[in-house]
Amino acid sequence: MAADLAPLALSVRDVVLVGAGHAHVEVLRSFARERPANVQLTLITRADKTPYSGMLPGLIAGHYQPDDMQIDIGPLARQSGARVILTDAVGLDASVGQVLCRNGLRIRYDVVSLDIGSTPNTQGVPGAGAHAIPVKPIDAFLARFDDACGRISERRSGSGIVVVGGGAAGVELMLAIHHRFQTMFSRDRFETLNFSIITGSAKILPAFPRRFRARLRAILAGRGIGIVEGARVTSVSSNGIGVEGSPAIPADEVFWTTEATAPGWLRETGLALDGRGFIEVEATLRARDQQAVFAVGDVAAFMPRALPKSGVFAVRQGPMLDRNLRRLLAGESLIDFRPQSEALYLLATGARHAVGTRNGLVFEGNWVWRFKNWLDTRFMSKYKLAAGPSASACVNAPSDAG
Repeated sequence: MAADLAPLALSVRDVVLVGAGHAHVEVLRSFARERPANVQLTLITRADKTPYSGMLPGLIAGHYQPDDMQIDIGPLARQSGARVILTDAVGLDASVGQVLCRNGLRIRYDVVSLDIGSTPNTQGVPGAGAHAIPVKPIDAFLARFDDACGRISERRSGSGIVVVGGGAAGVELMLAIHHRFQTMFSRDRFETLNFSIITGSAKILPAFPRRFRARLRAILAGRGIGIVEGARVTSVSSNGIGVEGSPAIPADEVFWTTEATAPGWLRETGLALDGRGFIEVEATLRARDQQAVFAVGDVAAFMPRALPKSGVFAVRQGPMLDRNLRRLLAGESLIDFRPQSEALYLLATGARHAVGTRNGLVFEGNWVWRFKNWLDTRFMSKYKLAAGPSASACVNAPSDAG
């Protein structure tokens, strides 16, 4: 059974990675450098490329091409000795050590890790699922964003463009969209567009320092982007957004970046979940009361202290997850993940300019964007170098799926 991990020198252990998030691609890279003996690694993912979320605003703004922010899973998988199953996970049966897949396969595991992300929460808002475009999953967002660009181009009159959500993701996305359309349309056509951010919080960027918040507010105002604060969205239609206690706000294109929600199927797994449905994990990144289950990235609720749903932490969890997977397989004690108390945040403002904050300090300039670009491209280069020019190694289903 999956819970019995006593060392067996000649036994092949099945390690299954569910989702190709930031932490799991680091495990693939590590296994490509040094593969543990007697381990069969399996990755379950719906796509053979995984996007790096840190470069999404730059792509929307027009500074990057899609391939710049995509990690090719196939070559990484081949070098790590992993088999790749192109499907979604829809369940997990910890009692027998199996992952249930949308294509009907049941994949056996001795150890499993979930890095399946989250999606903005449109539940409970009539019309949001039909008319709003969630920013996650990113691959689906990019296709729908292109469609929205086409609709805006075809309209003869102006368009109301609204981002719902006033956190870092919403503000950065709005600034990227604004810059994209400013460079995409003529000046007369661009001036017919109306841009707004709507947030249910009393103020935008509530988790950030006052000076950082004030600087971003000034940048938004300088670009004519409206801010509607303390506004609870009650409905979304094809031409507007209903707000509690206020007249409807005209909107032709709505982008949704509100508080994240977890995949619903987790509630059927028997795993310990927090109040929002995310997997509760100990400091070791192992699921509470589950010896053989790990969770990382957005889908994990880190029990020692609450962490933002941010790629900053998912990236840092990758090396620790890799170490603990190896230690568990070797019968060794696990190591705690110790997230930094103050993360560095760099928020791009559309053009090649950014505002940053850490430890209460706030700084900005073109040099901040160049620094962010250097960090992002350096991160991507690790996986592009590891992958090389090989063709994809992904398969729809292995013959020994179990």
